[in-house]
Amino acid sequence: MAGQRKSLGSLVGAPDTAPPPRTTSPDRTARPDRPAKDDRPAEPEAPARPPAAGGMTMRSWYMPKGSADQLAALVDDVHFATRLPKHLIMGAAVNVLGRHRDEIEAEARSAAGNG
Repeated sequence: MAGQRKSLGSLVGAPDTAPPPRTTSPDRTARPDRPAKDDRPAEPEAPARPPAAGGMTMRSWYMPKGSADQLAALVDDVHFATRLPKHLIMGAAVNVLGRHRDEIEAEARSAAGNG
């Protein structure tokens, strides 16, 4: 499948090829490749991750699987067509949704049987 783009939907049903998680930690006391005591100075710790870019957040809510798959596919398609970051695409999608609010309300009412 080299050169083919995979969609999120095609990966959902694919078997998990990740190795199983380790249940025990490796024995760190016996290292034949190093002496028991290491006199090298300790490496500095990596700097803490900076907070999310100004005003960015994550939200979560439940929705039908088909709708979630459709949204993910749409965002992926626009991302691959434009190479723009997905957060910009989601912002644009929300702007379009806002301009079509009446249609959204009518569609939701119809789906709920209140049409």
